[in-house]
Parts: sequence; structure tokens; C-alpha cells
Amino acid sequence: MWEESEQRAARRLLTGAVAAGRVAHAYLFLGPDGRGKEEAARWLAQALNCETGPGTPCGRCRSCHLIAAGTHPDVRTFAPGGRYLRLEDVRALCRAVGNSPLVGRAKVYLVKEADKLLPEAANHLLKVLEEPPADTFFLLSAERPYALMPTVVSRCQVVPFHPLPPEKAAELLVAEGHAPQLAHRAAYLAGGDVKAAAGWLEEEGRRAQETFLALAPRLPAGRGALVTAAEAFAQDAGRFLTLLGAWYRDLLVWLTGCRDLICFQGAEAAIERVAAFYRPVELVRANQAIEKAARRFSGRSNVNVRLAFEALLVELIVAAGTDRWPQRR
Repeated sequence: MWEESEQRAARRLLTGAVAAGRVAHAYLFLGPDGRGKEEAARWLAQALNCETGPGTPCGRCRSCHLIAAGTHPDVRTFAPGGRYLRLEDVRALCRAVGNSPLVGRAKVYLVKEADKLLPEAANHLLKVLEEPPADTFFLLSAERPYALMPTVVSRCQVVPFHPLPPEKAAELLVAEGHAPQLAHRAAYLAGGDVKAAAGWLEEEGRRAQETFLALAPRLPAGRGALVTAAEAFAQDAGRFLTLLGAWYRDLLVWLTGCRDLICFQGAEAAIERVAAFYRPVELVRANQAIEKAARRFSGRSNVNVRLAFEALLVELIVAAGTDRWPQRR
């Protein structure tokens, strides 16, 4: 994945920094899992500790082999033990930072899923990012930029890792034996992330799609349909927010005429019927409202999800002028 054309910019940035001897003390590898972030982190750790370097790692020396195996004493990985990276995890990292390298030239700390840092843990990490010891490097990886503290991001050089184009991801899924229409929909829902797309093809993901497609076209029918949809969507907020975002994107795509980019292939009749109630600018605002809701839900346990969904659905419906909606009860 690290070698694929979609990651050309990331590869150029990191190889250029190594060649110039100007490696930053903290990087944030940002993008979906399975798109080369781990390979890039391992490559950079090898470049910093290769026995033939510094420079492009040879991949053959003892240090390179230890890093590839995940057993180098100066290259340590920190990852969430559950839903979050906790304060005690970061404290363990900070204690290790004070030590000198044991066998290599540099200490490298890989912080996986940094977007799961709890606020107090992020603040603790920020202290070492602001004043990193010499020969110490931090490689953070994350999928969701909006879930990261801005101050943490500001202390890192951001390296974007791009997903596959959805059409390429769909081709891979079809090659694995999935039906073309289901593969297409899963690839678009996952934004080209093949690993995430597989989840949409499992029973739970397919059931969520069926539930959504039974409810979404009925939302203009009135209050009863809205409440029913909110109750159903609240059962799996993250998944249904993704479906809602894809649906409103499809409505916009339909109005702009790019029909081959529709996610919900097979539901074109319903998309055409609902899209007729909106203007493009209203659908742009609707998609912005969904993104805002996703940020509001992220990492918060005190949100009444059903009521929040109900409010969001009302906002999406009234985004279009009420004179264009059918008579509702």
C-alpha cells in the first residue's frame, strides 16, 4: 500500500526528508487504515536506525530486521487497549521518552489511532510534542482529523494517506466474489477503504442498508416517518450517519447529472423522487449539517442520540422550501 500511486505524495515527502537529513520530530499520518500508514512508519523508523544510514534503509541489517519484526527496543508502539487511548497509556510513553536509545541512533514512538486519545491523554502527549528530547521521534496515525485536538495536530507535520478511488475498491471486492452492485455501494460508503467496505458487506452492514433504504425515501411523508427513522438510526449512529451522508450526496449528484457516481445504485427511482424537492445549494447545506452532526456525536456519551437524529432529520427536510414538499401530517 505504501508503494501504490495513491501514496506518491506521502512517499515523496518522507523520502525527501530522509535524504535531506531534515526529518521532523513529529508526524501525523492521516488517512484510512490499510492504506500504507503502518508501512510508512516502519520505513521511517528503519531509516532513522539503519546501521548503514542515516538514509534510505537497507532492509537487511539487524536493526532493520528488528523493526520489521516489531522487536526493536528503541521503536515502541502505543495503541488503544479498548475504545480510547487513556492517560496511563500516554504516561507510560512519556516515561520511556526520558530514556536514552538502547541500541539504535534514535527512539521512535508509534502512536496508533491517535484520534482515540482522551482529552487528558492528549494534553499529556502535547507536553512532549512541544519539547521533544534529542533523537526522539513521534509518528502518530489517525483516520478522523476532527477527533484530534488542534494543538496536537499543530505540533505535527501532517502526511495524508489517500484511500483507493471507490471504483478501484469495488473492483477488488468483485474479484473476491461479491455482487457488483453491493460491492459498488460498499466501496462508496467506505470511501474507497477496502477494509471498511468489507464491513458493509457483512450481515449487519447489509441489514443497515436495507433498513435505511426502506426509511429514507419516506422521510418527506411526515412526522410519523421521521420519528420511525430517528428511532431506527439511533441504534447505530455512526453507521446510519454514513448512510445518511451518502444518501444526501446522491441527491446532489443526481441533480448535477453525474449519475455514474451514485452510491445507492438500484435506488435511482427513489433518489430522483426525493431530489426533486431540493436545489443544489440546499443539498450542500444538508451535507454540511450531517458532517456537523458526526462531529457532535464523536466521542460524546451524553448525547441523546434519538433526539439528536430527530433534530437532524427535521433540519434536512426543511433545508428545502416547504412549498416544494408534499402535504404532510
